[in-house]
Amino acid sequence: MSGLALAGLAVTPLKAVAINDDAYVNKKLGILFYKPQDWGFISVKDFGKLKSEQIIGTGLDQTADEIWEDLGDPICVATKYYKDLTENKDLFSPTITFNVTPKEELEELGYETFEELIGMSEYGVSRILKKFKVTKRYDPYLISGCKFYEFDAEYLFEHINFKKPFKVELKVLKAEHNGYYYDFNCHQSKAQNQLADKEFDYFKKSIKLI
Repeated sequence: MSGLALAGLAVTPLKAVAINDDAYVNKKLGILFYKPQDWGFISVKDFGKLKSEQIIGTGLDQTADEIWEDLGDPICVATKYYKDLTENKDLFSPTITFNVTPKEELEELGYETFEELIGMSEYGVSRILKKFKVTKRYDPYLISGCKFYEFDAEYLFEHINFKKPFKVELKVLKAEHNGYYYDFNCHQSKAQNQLADKEFDYFKKSIKLI
């Protein structure tokens, strides 16, 4: 959900994390992946400032601050325009976020299968991101022996620094591993001529569960 250029290195509250050039390794979660080349990792703090400037829906009878608090911060963010340059100021930046939720935190929702939980999550997102809709679903596939679910979606992006809202395309990857739910969100915008299909494919192929 990046809209502006950001600067900094990625930091995470989890231990046993290594970020070296393009690689992200988290031993606690058991995952390794590579960000697209020439992109940058940004700090969760900087991402928090950015998302607070995004205008979202309040379809769940909550304020925007309450919604963001419930959603939590991603533990890793990689974005294309990460350098704080004047020419990047008004560009939408294709972005990959990685969110992790311990499975026990969601047990009270009363779902029976991961597929049911994914459906509940989609409904919740549809009440938050304006004009959100799923445009394509893919058959589940295995990465390092773990089943991944993937779908494409779109939504209307509104931000205080953009005069008009515009459509953003979203690719979502979900999996459960080592007692956690993994949620990858890949944002790009055809309307802003900020495409990253090749970069998203490179990132997806780089994922390894360890």
